Amino acid sequence: MMTGDEYQQLMSSIRELLQAQRSCSCGRLHQTPTQQVIIAPGALSQLPEVLTELHLAGAALLVADANTYKAAGHVAAIILDQDSEDVRKLLIEPESGQSDVEATDEPVQIVQREAEGCEYLIAVGSGTINDIVKLAATRLAIPYLSVATAASMTGYSSGIAALRCGAIKQAIPATPPVAIIADIDVIASAPTQMQAAGVGDLISRSPSSTDWKLASLLRGDYFCPWIAQIVDQADQQCRAVAADIHSGDSQALAVLTAGLILAGIAMQMANTSSPGSGGGHLISHYWDMIAPVRGRTRNLHGLQVAVGDLICAALYEQLWPRLAEIDLDEVAARRLPAKEFARQTRDHYAPLIGPHAAEEVAEVALSKYAEDEELHSQLAALLDKPDKTWSKLAPLFTPAEELRRIYQKAGIPCTAAILGISDTELVNAYHFASCFRDRYTVLDLAYDLGLLDELREEVFADARVVSESTAQ
Repeated sequence: MMTGDEYQQLMSSIRELLQAQRSCSCGRLHQTPTQQVIIAPGALSQLPEVLTELHLAGAALLVADANTYKAAGHVAAIILDQDSEDVRKLLIEPESGQSDVEATDEPVQIVQREAEGCEYLIAVGSGTINDIVKLAATRLAIPYLSVATAASMTGYSSGIAALRCGAIKQAIPATPPVAIIADIDVIASAPTQMQAAGVGDLISRSPSSTDWKLASLLRGDYFCPWIAQIVDQADQQCRAVAADIHSGDSQALAVLTAGLILAGIAMQMANTSSPGSGGGHLISHYWDMIAPVRGRTRNLHGLQVAVGDLICAALYEQLWPRLAEIDLDEVAARRLPAKEFARQTRDHYAPLIGPHAAEEVAEVALSKYAEDEELHSQLAALLDKPDKTWSKLAPLFTPAEELRRIYQKAGIPCTAAILGISDTELVNAYHFASCFRDRYTVLDLAYDLGLLDELREEVFADARVVSESTAQ
């Protein structure tokens, strides 16, 4: 049984960040608008006190869906009514034909309309409700407070709202909550698969930060070692209690919740989701995007991320030993012209998301498609001294087999088939998921080197993301 040291260390780090304004060696000023984080059994009872300390008064709108209102919204409303707070209630319902609420612009607009005259918002829920309320509060230029109902994702404290715009899920900059209240009694009552998804999302800090550093080394993209160190702390302390999380231990759930919030604050302070969203996340977003076309129910994001990260970790391990034998001139000579690359991208996406959205994806993909001198400049140093580059990536990297051991302890499914994802969807995500986001990952590197397709079978075998029955 854990001692609680991990929880105390994470909460100490959170408190330090909430009070910090750091002029960093990375060249950015790191700060956060989030002022309070409370993670404890019975934390909901502190809601009136938090409002008082943050000087939040006047009319408010409490937003939930049917499930999250039952989990915590009803109790929160009673507490606020007893404290004579002027709080309206809004339950977001699924769109016609849908079983669950989805974060699209329509519910955001509903919240905006219902919040007329309100001084602040209260989001009661996990990913979807928080994204909806976060974006509505940003548009209204009023603060919001988050009441967490599951330890399922880092989005509570992040500076983005993940919104489906047409067929494509976009990461839209949005103002984080001024406070987060996570009642562990509520968190513990959430479905166990949500906690498993939280582990998948949090452990993704390692492969995502590896991609983040890779993009910095090859393309000169922004990277902050301090932020990477913070998300690594959250990741490592979650790993230490993965089995206890799976068994439902309340202290372990507090560690997971604190780790998710700490990682989200770090990404918020970095002003980019790159420390926690790499190639595995792109694969998950791809599966979300095409789920309606395939007639498949969307999975929890963190569960899909875990499978995606196994693929990306195995790709790193297969790719790096091959770098010494790569001839950059041959790679450049074989490279598709940009127009042909864009055409192939459009042809793949158009039947799935429509021609207009496919054109948008192709434009994003082209924005990071290097050719000729640019390609040489991007890859020459890597191919000249791959060991030197790897020495800078290795401290951030976790091998696929180690990731798998952690996932199994946490009860995370490790094959695509268990999540209802077909072999075709698995292969297509591997080849095309990198296209719709201007974020350079190991998927892009393998493509740039002409090895993405060649290594696929070995990568899938090493990642073990295909069930044995399917493989046979």
